[in-house]
Amino acid sequence: MFGTRARAFGCDDMAKKILIIEDEPDYLALLEHLLAGAGYSVVKAVNGEAGLKAFKEKKPDLVLLDLNLPDMDGLDVCRGIRAQEPPKTPILLCSVRSAVASVGEGLKAGADDYVLKPYDEADLLARIKARLKR
Repeated sequence: MFGTRARAFGCDDMAKKILIIEDEPDYLALLEHLLAGAGYSVVKAVNGEAGLKAFKEKKPDLVLLDLNLPDMDGLDVCRGIRAQEPPKTPILLCSVRSAVASVGEGLKAGADDYVLKPYDEADLLARIKARLKR
């Protein structure tokens, strides 16, 4: 279902690597399926510590970061990523938190965008594609 729609979306960033930092198995599986179906290489981490390690070791082109992680706050992970090289890697925060304050805190912590769960496939892929072009 997702792969067909993703391929139809016309992803031209086939070699790009995306790090997903997400502890919820259903969302992680959905994102992995959607992104792999769109031709992206996917690296997964299920908590903040593993996410920071994967960022340093795998050097992704973009990060999808959940705010609610079991071991540390997603904002702290965002700040930790921003403190590493390369500091310009796009970060898209993903959360069920829709309050304006949450969005502002995420952007202040260094995120480039904020995506609400549940995801709209086309919107998420468009945001990813736009961030990867910069």
